[in-house]
Amino acid sequence: MKTISLKLKKKVDEIFIVEPADLGLDFLTGFYKKTTRYFKVAPFVFIIPLCFLSAIFLYLIFGSLLIKLVSLLQYGF
Repeated sequence: MKTISLKLKKKVDEIFIVEPADLGLDFLTGFYKKTTRYFKVAPFVFIIPLCFLSAIFLYLIFGSLLIKLVSLLQYGF
């Protein structure tokens, strides 16, 4: 019984071992870790303003065409 419990404990410990994120290049890995640090703490502080600014930017570029596309997609789904 003890050997089964020991084997099970080793398997459970293996499940919780997570490899660190490695993108292959040290520059990319460092950039990834610096940018994701903020998203883990407060994602909506960055995502909502970014989405709002990108929507305004797209509206300034495409204008009414963007509104027609959004309406078509809204009624299509």
